[in-house]
Amino acid sequence: MRRTRGRRRIAVGAVGTVGAAVVAAAVALTVPLLPATPQPETTTTVSGGLMPVLPEQFTSADGTGYRLVARTAIEKTGDAKATLKVPYTGKPLDVGGMCVGPDDSPPRIEVKGSRLRVPVSFMNCDRELRLQPLDVPEGATEVTATFNTVISGQSCTQEEPGGPCVTQARAHGSWVLGVYEWTPPARPITPEPLRNIPEKIGKWQLTETRSGLWPQDTTATFKVGGKAGKVALDQLCSGELATRLQFSFRANGQSGGTIKSCGVWTSGKFPMAMSELYLTEPTTITVELSMVGQSTNRPIRWSVGLFERS
Repeated sequence: MRRTRGRRRIAVGAVGTVGAAVVAAAVALTVPLLPATPQPETTTTVSGGLMPVLPEQFTSADGTGYRLVARTAIEKTGDAKATLKVPYTGKPLDVGGMCVGPDDSPPRIEVKGSRLRVPVSFMNCDRELRLQPLDVPEGATEVTATFNTVISGQSCTQEEPGGPCVTQARAHGSWVLGVYEWTPPARPITPEPLRNIPEKIGKWQLTETRSGLWPQDTTATFKVGGKAGKVALDQLCSGELATRLQFSFRANGQSGGTIKSCGVWTSGKFPMAMSELYLTEPTTITVELSMVGQSTNRPIRWSVGLFERS
């Protein structure tokens, strides 16, 4: 089962004159992880206990075949680095990882030969295989991925104002890490239908929705009247790569930030992650969709809802 998002917000303020620039605070989030489905049959012993071995091959829920092309490990007794050099054949690449033991500083992934602008990291220590995309530029023949657990400085906590700041011990886990190559399906895989975005969430009332199918549909537009106040946007997606879809907002042509994830709602409560905007003038809100990594023949259904205070 895919994990859902936590609450996130983007605040946008607009000066109360026609044509004034919209000032935005962008939210930069970790690239989301995609849980894979295989359950490896073998284990190995590390300091944290029995560790599943990365599967050599597996098939995802939409029928896509994955093949392990390189592997490494970090037994977390301290700071460490591990590097993998992977020949690039043109097929999409994902990084995979599993972990045993508590870990409050998962390895960052620094990639040469990829479009990733800044290091990203696995989100938690998990015995389930988690996958993260590598976006490889056209013409690249090799990708070098470095898994880095080295940090600078230590955090500390202060029990009371003016008291000593006590350094906090880091929890260490043991990681097995690898790079997977996957073969796009021969034909597009139809994503499951989306559930409807709720009509009302607390004091927020749904007023409009826009829906589409990535990669054919890449934008959504809302026109909001001149009434001053807050509006909010939220998103839902379906498809095996749904959590990788990103949403960038523009208000009257000015950047309003990016949400680097999309909610998946199959059961339980609605995975609310609203992006709030404060408007004081008539505003055209444009939502632009993009993705890290490839999604060949793995389309995504998406829906964006516009909410206003009731």
